[in-house]
Amino acid sequence: MHHHGDNQFSGRYCELERKGNEVQIGEKKVVEGNLVKILAALPRKIPVALVISGKGIIHKNMEIADGEEDLQKNFRSVFPSVEPNDFFVQQHHHTKNFVLSIARKDWVLELLEKLKRAGLEVCRVSFGGVIALHILPQLNVYGEQVQIDGHQFVLADKNFQSYTYKAEAKSAFPLKVGQQAIDEEIVLAYAAAFQLLLSDKLPAIVAEVPTVNEGFEKLVGTALWKKRALFFLAGLFALLLISFALFSHYNQENEKLLREVGAQTASADQMDLLKQQISKQEQLLKQLAWNGGYNYGFLVNEIGKSMPRQLSLLALSINDFKTEEEKAERKPNIKIKGTTSNLTAVNNWIFVLREKTWVKSAKLLKFQEDPENDHYQFDILVSY
Repeated sequence: MHHHGDNQFSGRYCELERKGNEVQIGEKKVVEGNLVKILAALPRKIPVALVISGKGIIHKNMEIADGEEDLQKNFRSVFPSVEPNDFFVQQHHHTKNFVLSIARKDWVLELLEKLKRAGLEVCRVSFGGVIALHILPQLNVYGEQVQIDGHQFVLADKNFQSYTYKAEAKSAFPLKVGQQAIDEEIVLAYAAAFQLLLSDKLPAIVAEVPTVNEGFEKLVGTALWKKRALFFLAGLFALLLISFALFSHYNQENEKLLREVGAQTASADQMDLLKQQISKQEQLLKQLAWNGGYNYGFLVNEIGKSMPRQLSLLALSINDFKTEEEKAERKPNIKIKGTTSNLTAVNNWIFVLREKTWVKSAKLLKFQEDPENDHYQFDILVSY
């Protein structure tokens, strides 16, 4: 959720689902406006990983001694004149490089309360775009400086160095997650949902909001008990399945043998009879000039829609077999007569017709000057 100020937000929503070892992207949307409008557009009864960015969030980069991860100490060194109890803090580090992100407690708590009353279950809260570090390897971004929707990362040998927010920092090219395109406005929402789904595998980049983090621990505990119960039920089901398999084994083997014997009982006479029936049916279809089920109206519509404006149609006939050879072969075709002053347009049309899935071939039979004017007459044969 990006805060523009004056109670105006940009809500970026991305739904993920984990199936085994795969993470599938579901519904995505961007909603602009006040908080009421954004909350009305979001689904309920789904755990929410909330990212707050924009106005009200402050980020500071710093270097500290190895192993120094005392949040209060780092806060005082970066914001010496600020009261720590008035702010929620998020910190992320790689070796000596730290970034601290802070937001006022009263503002964040008020926002969380509004989300709760709207029926949204917030399980994680993160500040700014630092959370995108989890999914940068999945994106088609390269180099030591990465810019995504105002969030700018500096990397060295793919290792985090610093993070800043600049509204004008945009990606220079369309982004993809693997092979799937994704709008850069959705990247943070995707990263937050990705971290929530893989919370058991990824280090958490979250703000220290006790009520939210305690709720997340309860959610994880509940999910763990459900998983254990599922494994227990799966074990019971497996035992029942094994018992049923042993009980019905000989019956199944007997049925399998019967099916194999039945599949081999067709005699040579029956096979010859089937071949004769197929041959007669193919001959009948040929005599009836069956065209594969294409409706004449569909064919005429396809011809008309694809014809360039530079061409004028004089005549169109479908399966008009006149010669003895045509009557004998009865190959479905469409004969087109028309006039034009542009040979290129005729060639382009033939190329377009050949691209149609129902067309087997399209060729120019005749192209000659019209003696009555400066136009040319053409004949085209389309086989389908």
